[in-house]
Amino acid sequence: MPEIKTFAAPSKYIQGKDLLLKISDYIGFLGNHFLVLTDQIVFGLTKDKIAQGFAGTSYHVEIFGGESTAAEAERIAKIAAELHCCCIVGLGGGKVIDTTKYAADLAGIADVIVPTAAASDAPCSAMSVVYDENGAFVVSKKMKHNPNVVLVDTQIITEAPVRLLKAGLGDAFATYYEARACKRSGVDNFTGGKRNEADYAMAELCNKLLLQYGKAAVESVQKKQWSEAVDMITEANIFLSGLGFENNGCAIAHAFYSGMTKVWDPFPVMHGEAVAVGVLVQLAAEYLHAGKTDEREWGEVITFYKECGLPTSLKDLGIEADEKKLYELAEATCTYPNSKKMPFDVTPESLYQAILRVNKNNCMEETNNERV
Repeated sequence: MPEIKTFAAPSKYIQGKDLLLKISDYIGFLGNHFLVLTDQIVFGLTKDKIAQGFAGTSYHVEIFGGESTAAEAERIAKIAAELHCCCIVGLGGGKVIDTTKYAADLAGIADVIVPTAAASDAPCSAMSVVYDENGAFVVSKKMKHNPNVVLVDTQIITEAPVRLLKAGLGDAFATYYEARACKRSGVDNFTGGKRNEADYAMAELCNKLLLQYGKAAVESVQKKQWSEAVDMITEANIFLSGLGFENNGCAIAHAFYSGMTKVWDPFPVMHGEAVAVGVLVQLAAEYLHAGKTDEREWGEVITFYKECGLPTSLKDLGIEADEKKLYELAEATCTYPNSKKMPFDVTPESLYQAILRVNKNNCMEETNNERV
């Protein structure tokens, strides 16, 4: 029987400088009364732009509760219904974005995503990550549809803290390596079918742009200066990575992040920072399974990490863990479905060995440590 191939994407993706200043020009077709969900810090920085962008349009600003929980999504959905809003506009980071998608899905209305940093691949997908009140991962929920509009103001991206861009690089860098693993194992993607050739090509292009423009984009954002590199990396971090992960799948890199949220409470680092280390753990696991290290690939990855200021171990994240804690992390990681999408069996013991290698900053040494 022929395979069913599927593809999902937002209805519209719009990227450019100063788009928030004229947002109603791009989303006015959705209706005439909007709920803008944002956090207190972002609102303080953008309230004048919001007022200009929604001039002549009816809107209500609601301040985000702080965590992407099911209860928070239900709260926002209720407010949107009471105010008869046509749409929820999520202006902010990953957790505001996840809550916006979930709340709009519950309310049965449109959603517009306006990321304020290129810090994750969340904006374009139909997935909403739900956490508990303490920030521990609970579940990734699939919405009925991808966002109606994703509007990316690259001037805002340029002005955001550089740590956010780096986190986005880490999240996006996982896209190709996880897509490759899922292609080899033949698992379904997050849209319920097999990947198209275009899906995999997006993951490859994402990797190419990251390697080519990552370092320059970091330097631009450090100086708060827009550049072509920022534009390219914004597209890679948000658009290509978002479509790439959803239409290909995730693997150890994201399972490792989920495992970390289970082991460390409160969670000490950003999503993309943990995923960046997760990529290295995934590659180490692949090399251990193959019985040899791809030295060219490993060298390219580590060079990229060092050029862009990405963490290469848990120690780089400021996390000190003994071997017992690392094995606990390996066990936690293996409880998440993404860890099962590799083209070989992943066990706590094999993953523990991969984590040990990465945390020693030496993927190429022979690791014969037994768990103690």
